[in-house]
Amino acid sequence: MKKKVIDYVPRNKSLPLIIGILTVTAFILGVKYSDTGDYYEQSIVPETKFFTIFKTKIDTVYVEKVKEEVINEEAYGDRNYGHSIRRLNERELRQKLTNMGFKHLDNVDWFKMRRIWLLYNYNDMLMNVHVLTDFPVSMIYSFFIIEATTKGIETDLWRLHANAGGVKALKGHNHVTYSTREVIGGRNKRIKAKFFSSNNTKDGIALWSGVLNSDRYKKCKTYDVKPPQLYKKICKCIYKSGYHTDTDYEFRASLMSEYWQLKKHLP
Repeated sequence: MKKKVIDYVPRNKSLPLIIGILTVTAFILGVKYSDTGDYYEQSIVPETKFFTIFKTKIDTVYVEKVKEEVINEEAYGDRNYGHSIRRLNERELRQKLTNMGFKHLDNVDWFKMRRIWLLYNYNDMLMNVHVLTDFPVSMIYSFFIIEATTKGIETDLWRLHANAGGVKALKGHNHVTYSTREVIGGRNKRIKAKFFSSNNTKDGIALWSGVLNSDRYKKCKTYDVKPPQLYKKICKCIYKSGYHTDTDYEFRASLMSEYWQLKKHLP
């Protein structure tokens, strides 16, 4: 847990009282915001939580980050999970998931069940990117769904070239050319672009994580607001910092919320 430390506190006779108030306030707010039910679905690894502890002449914001510190090297496996169930219709897919122990699927549509299946199979990998980058895992999920899948099925860019984040070609790495949609001058246009390419999942994830760890995105990792505003601020910041040209960052934010909703269906 990283905290901004107050280096100077004015010395006065009321200092013991101020320290007492700070301690009590921190305890009360810590208890209040530790119940994530209002903003987060319960998870082994909660989202980053932000809250102000106390306000004096110096504003103090404590940032609590709780995350798994161990990289799961076994997570980098098949890139064809969605592709393998692409021929199943809605009834067949619901039956398959139900037989495997997935829950509450009666009113879940076909494409969302596909994303539930993707989350089930890719969650460990997404958690690794979360650990490597310090971005919320829900943001990693959101960008993976948009950049690496179409209608719940892996794109060739991910399935064949291990490019999970739609990362453009980088010097010193192999690349592949694909047609892609970009927003240019406020209009959607199809263009041909060069993308990073690898035949190794681990290498692809390492490169994606490296991009997310570049200096231009550092400011997108810390905000003193709660979801859903937190999700919108993160996605807007990443858009403004040049990750993609699509102006609809709010859709990416909605997928961050979806991550926690879909976890309720997992076995």
